[in-house]
Amino acid sequence: MASIPLVNGGSQPVFATDTLNGPQLSANTAYSPAGTPVNLQGPKLDFFGIGLGNSAFNQAGVNGAVQQILQQIQQTATVAIYQVDNTNNTVDMSVAVYPTGAYTAATLQAAIQGLGNIYNSTANTYCNVAAATVTNVGFRLASTATSAS
Repeated sequence: MASIPLVNGGSQPVFATDTLNGPQLSANTAYSPAGTPVNLQGPKLDFFGIGLGNSAFNQAGVNGAVQQILQQIQQTATVAIYQVDNTNNTVDMSVAVYPTGAYTAATLQAAIQGLGNIYNSTANTYCNVAAATVTNVGFRLASTATSAS
């Protein structure tokens, strides 16, 4: 069977113009943007891992910590994606926000910690987020975004 050898293309992130300014490979076969997320559907995102010190999955009810944290974040930025892990990992919630630079890990941590002791009216429990931690983990799922990664 006849075939035509490719001279360009591949898995290069041609559409990641907001982060990589177009194709990156040309004649180089090494994947130079390795480790850089490619978002084909929208804007460049900042990714953060949030450690609540409590089981975040138990705080997903009405007026719970998850809802109030998302509302706090959206006063300054837009939450594009979020995930709450259903385990007691060090980082039990992840968010992706835009525009980039709206938060740093330190400013997001301060904003969340400022919420203090949150009462969850659905579960009749409290979640004290005053000691919450935030790390800039890059693109990771909540269950893999530990403080060691």
